[in-house]
Amino acid sequence: MTQLTEEVSSLREKLRDREGVLPEFEKAQKRISELEDAIKVKDRRIAELQEEQSLVKGDLARERKAKAALRAELNAKEALVAELQEELRVSESRILFLEQENVKQQDQVDELQDQLSDLKGEKASVEGRVDRLRSTYEALIADLKDQIEKREVTIEAFEERLSVSFVDRILFDFGKASITPEGREVLEKVGGILKDVQDERIRVIGHTDDVPILPEYRYRFPSNWELSAARAAAVVRHFQRETGLDPENLEAVGRSFYHPVASNETADGRSQNRRVEIAIAPKLK
Repeated sequence: MTQLTEEVSSLREKLRDREGVLPEFEKAQKRISELEDAIKVKDRRIAELQEEQSLVKGDLARERKAKAALRAELNAKEALVAELQEELRVSESRILFLEQENVKQQDQVDELQDQLSDLKGEKASVEGRVDRLRSTYEALIADLKDQIEKREVTIEAFEERLSVSFVDRILFDFGKASITPEGREVLEKVGGILKDVQDERIRVIGHTDDVPILPEYRYRFPSNWELSAARAAAVVRHFQRETGLDPENLEAVGRSFYHPVASNETADGRSQNRRVEIAIAPKLK
């Protein structure tokens, strides 16, 4: 018991020593409890922030992906814009070229229209000329009917040309260049018809056979050249003086025997070659 009593006394003394520590302990316990509560609040907040951070990371990843997609789309559109700009440049260049070509084509169209107008005018002029030549041809056929039947006159029409050939015996005596009275009558008929021919060239061409000029005539006509030219000039002079044809439309040409229409081996052939031809054709421009 004594021992126990001593032990109890010792314990009481220890208890008294620890009675001052108990309030501090309780305060510590309370502080610990408060800190634990605060830690729990912070833990919850951290969890919430971590969850928000996870969401934000997900949104950020999506935004980055969307941004990358938009950047790719932007790059594609920029490339498309560049391509379209190049196509626009090419198109503008093509438009400019086509406009220039259009101007050229329009100039060509205008030129062709002018040419067409000129051709129409020329066609009308040619048709009028052909009509006049046809009328001249018909008039010559009618007025020289007897001579044509006797094969003294030949009349031929070639589109815009007309040719009247007279054997020399109608107009001239053998070896001479003076027009006979019968020849004057014939030329009066022809000249009266030719007066209606306007803006045409009237060429009178003298032809001979290949028989040399007789010695008694060589003082005047040294060769067939002079004889053929003199006969052509005599007809032209008659048309100018007696018929009143415009001398600016007249020509006199001598061709000697170098353009025969028949053989000079026969008398009939030589007779055909001795001729005076009146050719009516458009004037040379």
